[in-house]
Amino acid sequence: MFLITKLGVLIRGKMATILVTGGAGFIGSVAVKTLLSNGYSVVVVDNLSKGKKDLVDSKAKFYELDLVDDLSKVFEENKIDAVIHFAAYKAVEESMENAVKYSSNITGTINLLNRMVEHNVKKIIFSSSAAVYGEEKGVISEDNETNPCNYYGFTKLECEKIIEWYGKVYGIGYVSLRYFNVAGDGGLKYMDPDAKNIFPIIMEVLVGKREKVVVFGNDYDTRDGTCIRDYIDVTDLVKAHILALDVDYNGVINLGTSKGVSVKELVDWTSEVIGKQVPFEYGDRRAGDPPTLIASNEKALKVLNWKPERSVKDMIKSTYDAYKQRV
Repeated sequence: MFLITKLGVLIRGKMATILVTGGAGFIGSVAVKTLLSNGYSVVVVDNLSKGKKDLVDSKAKFYELDLVDDLSKVFEENKIDAVIHFAAYKAVEESMENAVKYSSNITGTINLLNRMVEHNVKKIIFSSSAAVYGEEKGVISEDNETNPCNYYGFTKLECEKIIEWYGKVYGIGYVSLRYFNVAGDGGLKYMDPDAKNIFPIIMEVLVGKREKVVVFGNDYDTRDGTCIRDYIDVTDLVKAHILALDVDYNGVINLGTSKGVSVKELVDWTSEVIGKQVPFEYGDRRAGDPPTLIASNEKALKVLNWKPERSVKDMIKSTYDAYKQRV
């Protein structure tokens, strides 16, 4: 676990208490553990729809709440200095089938921001997504056009815009981190309870929970016909969120490795790293999937002094180790 070496636990010159929404989930639980190891106090809000209570470090204060619920108690019982906002529904395919559910991403964010205004909380780090870019191709910078091609991406972009306006109107500092495909294990042996992304799906095949991987489409305009994505390790990702707490910057920042890996390559690399063949077949394209998403991370290096350290093969190994120990 890394340690912050610059401002550490200081925000505006004082010891900080951080509210982490979605703190019982895959990324959020790693963030909670890392914040605590760096000396922060942590409050967690999670509705446990996908998160697991046993992943939340016992030193954090936990509230089982949905962000569309009344959050007043959380802010009244704790002096919150900043918010790291992970909580959201995030499956691309499901968002194209159930927009009503995914609209909670927007209403929950507004509810959270309103409580921040009431209690004078002046900093938020928002978990956004590369899905805001839609079908943009190649290496994508923060200046690329935002044009989501699925409802999930739309909700993330709307949240970014709302947060920006609350920043203008109420003086809330914000960083919206647009990250690409998160993988690896942050030491908590997390298993996705409702796997819809390629990494956990591959792992479920390896541990016998699924028969095979279905690769959605092999006729995209890419080097092998399958979608290309930029995979970032969860530990590297969390480090960027914590660094963002102390930067004097408002705006959006991409988080990725600037390297693309196709779905077919990921399946092949997993077979190589684990030493066990991953059975797969090609299926139909999935609605709302752009062919290529690769991040430019130049801004993250400049603003956050951040760069990724772990490779895709590192992510494969750590994820497999987590699943193997949990089964």
